[in-house]
Amino acid sequence: MTSINTMMKGGKEKPPAQPPSSIRVGEQNCHDIDDDDSSYSSDDTSSVMSSLSEKYRRLEGLRGSGNQSSASPQPPIHFINSTPGKMCGAVEFENDDKANMVATLMKNHGQDVSISLMERSCSIESIIRLSQHVPGCVIGSLLDDITRDRKERKERGNRRRRRGDVQPINKSWKSTSSEFSLQTCEEEKVYDGDQFSSPDSRMGSPGQRSIAKLGGGDTKSLPYTKSLPLSGRRESALLFVDISGFTKLSTMLDVDSFSNCINTYFQKVINQVGSYGGDILKFAGDAIFCEWRVSSHESVQTLEQCVLQAATCAADIVALCSDFNLVGDSGISRQRASLVSSTLRSSTHSWSDDLRASLQKADIDDAPQSPSQRRPSLEEGRRMSLDDRRRPSEHGQNRERRPSDHGHNEQRRPSFKRRVSIEAPFNNRPAVESTLNVKCGIGVGHMAGVHVGDNTSRREFVMLGDPIDQVAAAEAAASHGEVFASPEAIAYLTKMGSVRGDWKSNINDGLPTRLAVRGERFFYPKEEYTPCRGIGLPCEGEKLLRHFDDFDSSELNWLKRMISLYVHPVVVSEEHESSSHVKHETDYDRNVAAAELRNVYTCFISPKIDYNLTGDEEKDQKLFHRLNDIMTITTRHLDRAQGHLRQFILDDKGVVLIFTFGLRGSTFPNMIAQRAIPLTFTIVQSLQDELGIKVSAGATFEKAYCGVVGGVNRHEFAVLGPAVNLAARLMSPKHNSDVILVDKNVRLLTSQIFFRPLPAVMAKGYADPVPIFQPMKISSDQQGSRWGHAKKKFVGRASEIKQSMHVAKEMALNSITSKFLFVSAPSGTGKSSLMVQATETVRAMVKKMKKRVIVTRYISNEGDSRIPFSLFRSIFKDLLRQIKHDDEGSVASSREGSTKGRINVERPVDFEIDEEWDNLSLQSNSTMSSVMSTDATRFRFICEELNAPPEFAEVVGKRLLGLKSTAAPSTASKPPDLDKILNFIADAFIRCTKHADLVLLALDDVHWMDEMSWKVVQAIFERSENVLTFCGSRPPSTNHLAVDEKFWSELHGAYKEEGRYMEINLGLFSEIDAQEMIAYHLDISVDKIDGSFLRNVFTSSGGMPHYLSYVLETIKRNDLTVELDNGLIGLKSSESAESKLGFKSVNDLLLYRLDALDSSVRTTLHLAAVLGTEFDLLDAALTYEEMFDVIDSDRFQSAMELCAHFDVAEKEGILEQVVSSTKHDQDEFGDPADEEGNLCTGLEDVFISPSGRKSHPLYSDNRRYRFTHDSWKTSILSVMLDGRKEEMHEQIATVLEREIVEETESKDDLELQIHVFKHWNLSGNFIKAAELALMIGGQLMILGLNSQAILLYDDVLNALEQISPFDSAKKLGGIRSSIIDTFDTNHLELLIKVYISMGKACCNMGLGEGARDAYQSALDILDYAPCASDKEFDRSISFPIFSGLFVVLKMGIIDKEESCSFEKDICKRFVEQARLNNDPVHYGRALAMQGETLARLGKFEEALDNLETIKSIYDIETQHVAICKAYGSDRVGQAFSHSVNWNHALGRTDAALATCKYIVEEIVPKSDPKNAHNTFCLLYSVIVTMKEHDKALEARELMIASIVAPFEEHVGSGGSTFTKPMWQPILMVLDMQGNEDKEIEHIDEYLDWALDDSSYALKSVIEGAMGNFSATPLAMFAEVPYYLAKRKEVDLEKRKCLIQTACTQMEKSLENAQKCIPYAKSYA
Repeated sequence: MTSINTMMKGGKEKPPAQPPSSIRVGEQNCHDIDDDDSSYSSDDTSSVMSSLSEKYRRLEGLRGSGNQSSASPQPPIHFINSTPGKMCGAVEFENDDKANMVATLMKNHGQDVSISLMERSCSIESIIRLSQHVPGCVIGSLLDDITRDRKERKERGNRRRRRGDVQPINKSWKSTSSEFSLQTCEEEKVYDGDQFSSPDSRMGSPGQRSIAKLGGGDTKSLPYTKSLPLSGRRESALLFVDISGFTKLSTMLDVDSFSNCINTYFQKVINQVGSYGGDILKFAGDAIFCEWRVSSHESVQTLEQCVLQAATCAADIVALCSDFNLVGDSGISRQRASLVSSTLRSSTHSWSDDLRASLQKADIDDAPQSPSQRRPSLEEGRRMSLDDRRRPSEHGQNRERRPSDHGHNEQRRPSFKRRVSIEAPFNNRPAVESTLNVKCGIGVGHMAGVHVGDNTSRREFVMLGDPIDQVAAAEAAASHGEVFASPEAIAYLTKMGSVRGDWKSNINDGLPTRLAVRGERFFYPKEEYTPCRGIGLPCEGEKLLRHFDDFDSSELNWLKRMISLYVHPVVVSEEHESSSHVKHETDYDRNVAAAELRNVYTCFISPKIDYNLTGDEEKDQKLFHRLNDIMTITTRHLDRAQGHLRQFILDDKGVVLIFTFGLRGSTFPNMIAQRAIPLTFTIVQSLQDELGIKVSAGATFEKAYCGVVGGVNRHEFAVLGPAVNLAARLMSPKHNSDVILVDKNVRLLTSQIFFRPLPAVMAKGYADPVPIFQPMKISSDQQGSRWGHAKKKFVGRASEIKQSMHVAKEMALNSITSKFLFVSAPSGTGKSSLMVQATETVRAMVKKMKKRVIVTRYISNEGDSRIPFSLFRSIFKDLLRQIKHDDEGSVASSREGSTKGRINVERPVDFEIDEEWDNLSLQSNSTMSSVMSTDATRFRFICEELNAPPEFAEVVGKRLLGLKSTAAPSTASKPPDLDKILNFIADAFIRCTKHADLVLLALDDVHWMDEMSWKVVQAIFERSENVLTFCGSRPPSTNHLAVDEKFWSELHGAYKEEGRYMEINLGLFSEIDAQEMIAYHLDISVDKIDGSFLRNVFTSSGGMPHYLSYVLETIKRNDLTVELDNGLIGLKSSESAESKLGFKSVNDLLLYRLDALDSSVRTTLHLAAVLGTEFDLLDAALTYEEMFDVIDSDRFQSAMELCAHFDVAEKEGILEQVVSSTKHDQDEFGDPADEEGNLCTGLEDVFISPSGRKSHPLYSDNRRYRFTHDSWKTSILSVMLDGRKEEMHEQIATVLEREIVEETESKDDLELQIHVFKHWNLSGNFIKAAELALMIGGQLMILGLNSQAILLYDDVLNALEQISPFDSAKKLGGIRSSIIDTFDTNHLELLIKVYISMGKACCNMGLGEGARDAYQSALDILDYAPCASDKEFDRSISFPIFSGLFVVLKMGIIDKEESCSFEKDICKRFVEQARLNNDPVHYGRALAMQGETLARLGKFEEALDNLETIKSIYDIETQHVAICKAYGSDRVGQAFSHSVNWNHALGRTDAALATCKYIVEEIVPKSDPKNAHNTFCLLYSVIVTMKEHDKALEARELMIASIVAPFEEHVGSGGSTFTKPMWQPILMVLDMQGNEDKEIEHIDEYLDWALDDSSYALKSVIEGAMGNFSATPLAMFAEVPYYLAKRKEVDLEKRKCLIQTACTQMEKSLENAQKCIPYAKSYA
């Protein structure tokens, strides 16, 4: 054929000796193709010429429309061939005419032609690249589809021509700068699919669209796209090549080096397979399956020849690739990549690279060019690129020879060892050494290839047949460097030659035979059967090019789409994204660049089916359809979850599906918890439900190599690494009995389900045994709560449930104030069951209403009353995750209540893959998820939004709510005000839930809830909207509630009248309810129950629903029912009606069931009962080890035994697992929402710590248990000896205390500390309990939680009071004297400190009587205790007692006699003891107390003389800190403040003013500025004195500079201190008095304060305490309205009101001052 260059010149050239077939342009190609026809043109220019001529005719038709009539269209144009018989046109052009036509076309439309050819070039190149990921037999089947379709179309055309109904084709043209739009006949439209780069196909990531969309177009529109499964049978020899060493190598090399290494090694193997004509079917990790099949079209035509080819190939592989040593440096990556790629680049060079180069250089200007200036034409460029690879170049340089072209004469590349070690002299890093090895197995026989999947999402080619089992057995028998063949293969091989060894006996025994070991072969073919070499892989690039010569664009597009379905989505996505770009890099460079080391979730799933072929076509077709169903179910869920299917394969492990998360396009926040594990559950469940197939699965999450694996012309995308091997191992039947098994990383990143620990396994790539776990799926009503199970059929309580639903419905539909529903019921009446059922019913109802609902649930435990904010410690973490941006909230509200487009906020993501998958990514990728990824950061966000002080994050978040904050500790000396903390938590709750239409705050067992939690519940109720507080409690009449009495009274009063408070009182079941319950439990109809049976059961249970369920369960377990003669169901023991089922009480029934258990299980339940109603598994396990002295080597076995015991208890209904945010769940490894941020850079942070609590086998599987009912725990404890219980409490306390020491974060955890205290106290260890109570109580008092501290002190004292309850000895402070007699000095000292601390806490709360009793008890015990006289006893411990009693006395709690004998007595004793102690700190305090007593008695002179003694011993610089530590403030320095009043009483004003000056200039500057309370006490009398001497403004400046400013600097404006409520009114009084005739800036604020009656509500303890320093606070407060009433700018009505207020408050202050110092009285 004439060359393009010659035609462009207009010259002529002789046609080639073998011209191509004719090509008809403008209509469909007319090749006569059948299965045996291989007449595709080898001349690559033919299709280009066809395309050019077609475009010429079309474009010239547009240009020359005036020269041709639309009614007489030009006939098609045809090229003349040298084969006369192939001509089929009316108009023929000679060579000159063709050259002129092409020249004209290039001149007029060169740019359009170039673009069209470029698109075709890119499409062909893309197909070639994609085909390298697919077996040759798959490509061949797709090409056969096109061939068959062509024949069918040709036959249809012939039939139409014979009928004479062929119409001329009238084509209209429309040309643009970028594309041709062609309107063709309907037949041509069949192939006119969407282009691969269509806009629709470019949307989203590969995980978000189907592969069909990536390919562009609907494959169903093509006639040769068939439905699946498709199957074909063949006779084949199968070779399995297993490579070892990659796993170890992956841990030694960087990703580039590893990629180079494995692909270089694979290239050596693939070269051999290709050389012998094998087809690589699958890459199974680090192994490959190769096939030689019998075919009449190939050189290998018999099964014997196939076996010989496979055996010879395997022998060459082990000879070439065994013991392949690698020596390199782990730090070399890029340099090494270039070395390896340089040896491969030429062989991967694409013909289209040259075409692009020529296109880019083509000159498409209209100006003609001379022959010498012309560049090579388009077709010349393409032809030259092809020819250059077939022969030496024009420059005489030989290109590298392809292995497939030259067989055994191929040019050998340098070994990998040599290439890597070349860098060694330039790198000082330590070298890594590794050895790669290979072994092979050969099988032969009948096989079936099945195409499974669909035509839109994904396809896989699966091979079945006995040869797969044969190669598995042969490979298992082989060692490194060996080739073994199955008996069947040996039988065929012996027909082609001889085999050395005892192969006959092996055939008889069914054993494989060795054929080769490294370089030695043991089989010898006959001369006439020499193996064929140089064949090449079935679908290498040049072989495919011959097929594409006459493919039109629609055929190419279809072929590309279909191949894409077989290729991994990551590869398809990359190919699609780069399809429109010119690629200058080679395929090898692209593959190396795409290799990565990523954290990948890899899951192996093995469906348990019989996959053996039977030979029965009907049965085998059922198998093929079953495999297709498995594939489609898996891909259906994978597409919705946006995961990736890696492979569907049948190998030695059976049928295996592999899918991943974490690759490009399938990486998401919360990926493991919200996608991977739920999807695994869903696939397993779907296969079981839809197909009845059981499944075993193994999953891991760890770094793995992700990239292309294989050689240049055949490779696949794979995931390799130790974790992948582990996942496969976990799936295998040896470790897996039809369950899901995961590694520790998956477990640590999934908090919504439970994991059962299993024995560790050894795995390739791991030095130590690997912990594994079984995830246990839980129902949605369990997730995220400590709540019970809602029942499908709930007996009784219908009216109560309807009432709760009515209230909730009204609130959800209308934005109204919150309501309170209180359920009161005795134990056993079904209170908890009702709350669970009502809560779930309400949740379902509101969800059905399309309203947003948040359900937060909590069950209080018996220890919660001691833990401040115990309720919110648990639920606050869940609430923080409900935070929505205001923008998000507004968007949600705009949906008018619709839940579409967002996840339901009332529960975690369900484990079913449904429509929520589409919404997951929206929430997971939100700003909030990325920025606020932990509870601590969310809490800080809330603090900022609510303008909370900085110290809240530390004090409230970490210490009170248990959030592990990363913020720096606050430097404040005082915590935030307790009222501010309460308000903040309530506001935060409201803020976190404001986007919901209904918030259901369901709280059970609130009789155990602490006081602070009650206060927050009260604040939420009073200030929120649409919060339904649903509380359950035992009757308050018998179970004290820690709720505020005033609030409780208002609930039953005003709130009840308003309809905001409702109460439900549960009673016993009626006989009708009991009858219905019997019918439900025993699954019988109501009318089948015998009357005596009903009465017996009802009487035994006492009508208590919970106990009734126990009775019925016992009857059912023991099969105690029988059909009576009357046809009704009764008891077998019905004749013994008095026995009531043989048990006198339900407690006896429970004990009966407990006694039936194994003794080891009973021991575990004893431990559980001592731990409490709810406990951690890990706490139980550690205590179990402590009880039985378990050594380290036996820890795992012990843990498994304990878990087994708890499993038994669960099955018996004694215990249940609960989901709760425990102290170990949260922030230990980060919030699940932040997992990718932590793990994508490495998994070091999630590995289990090698020491401490974290080293326990159950640490990563810690869970919580609780007794299903408190009666179980009570029954167990009732039969245990007190000594045994105390021993267990001590062991538990020891374990928990060890945690506090080992774990830094636990040291500030009040909940854990209180938990440890409880067990020490119940163990009877007074020393430990008292020490902890003092430590924890001190922290609580600092936080202002005095009431909680008092409860702890009471627990310690009550434990002592319970000792020897029948002892008649006298009691001192409630403790028997016989007990005090046994005390040593240590016991006595701790006891006195406990009483003193209790007295202080009572004083802080204004509980004067409690403080008096505590101090007096301490003094009585101190006076009695025999050990108090010991020399080693520290008498200074008594000093706080005297000081405390004096404070109580000043509070007016102790009645004063006129003689003040009590007061004088304690002062005398204090001074005497302090003098003997010789400590100026305590002696100064005693003298100061004595001075106050003298002044109280009116002895002011003696008091002033006493002050002189104080001056002689008081050194503020050295004693101030010690005095404040011992007594809370500088009581000695404050004596000077008191002396101001003493001088006033004596009329010594000058002396009083001089003392004021001394205090201001000498004492205050040397005092601690952070102790604002002490500074105020020092300056209070000074400020009042200055005010009374017309120095009000100076006093105001002094107060601001010395008190207010330092407090705000060191504590913050939001902080609190004892006297802070006095500051604002005093500053107002000083301002108005000093500016009486001047304008005041803040007069309006003053008026608002004065006219508010609540401003004068001051604690009586402050009134009494400060009234002993100077004027009573209320007297100062009363001056505010007084001075305001004098202001002219205040109107008359307000003046009247202000005067009335001032008089009222002054009268109260005068009454209060009667118990204070004389100066307070005179001031009032």
